[in-house]
Amino acid sequence: MPTDTAVPADERRSTAVRSVTAAFAVLAILVTLVHVFFVFLHVAPSNALSKEYQKETGTWIYPYFEQNWALFAPNPMSENFRVQAQSRVRGPDGRVVESDWSDLTLDDLNHIRGNPYPSKADQNMIRRAWSSYADSHDAKDESAIGSRGPLTQRYLRRIVVHRFQDAGLNRSLESIRIRVATTSIGQPDASPKPTTSYRTLGWWETKPDDFR
Repeated sequence: MPTDTAVPADERRSTAVRSVTAAFAVLAILVTLVHVFFVFLHVAPSNALSKEYQKETGTWIYPYFEQNWALFAPNPMSENFRVQAQSRVRGPDGRVVESDWSDLTLDDLNHIRGNPYPSKADQNMIRRAWSSYADSHDAKDESAIGSRGPLTQRYLRRIVVHRFQDAGLNRSLESIRIRVATTSIGQPDASPKPTTSYRTLGWWETKPDDFR
């Protein structure tokens, strides 16, 4: 009698599942190795290898995988700052309408106050985005300092665009402008009271990737 040598369907499916699982496992291992490699270059003392791959390391690390020692040696803030933004939106009639200033920091504080489990994004995102931008740009002419400058600008711009999207604005949003109000932290009974200074950036045109 002829012998049926066909592979059962269940066995074929099992082989396919094992193959896909193995492929994902190999991919995960490769990504992990790449991540560990770039983190090592980022935190290691300056050397020939870290200098050679400085641009690639910065692209991989910032802004999501930044490493620092603030957890072990915190640097208390000496200033309070509030990030505010304006928008320019083109209406159906073609006219461009400029909005009033929106206080993005106040929106975050409203989400944090009274919330027993506040979001890390509400606590840190806009603050860290501004700090990274300020550290990588000249305060006088907003020119970039080092290779991180363009990246921190795109990151800050996209956060602000997403905030306006959450407020109901769509792709008719043509440009945004950012202003930061900074107030020194003094003693509670200090006299005179600390004054607030403002740093206003120029208008930034939105890009298609900002809405993703």
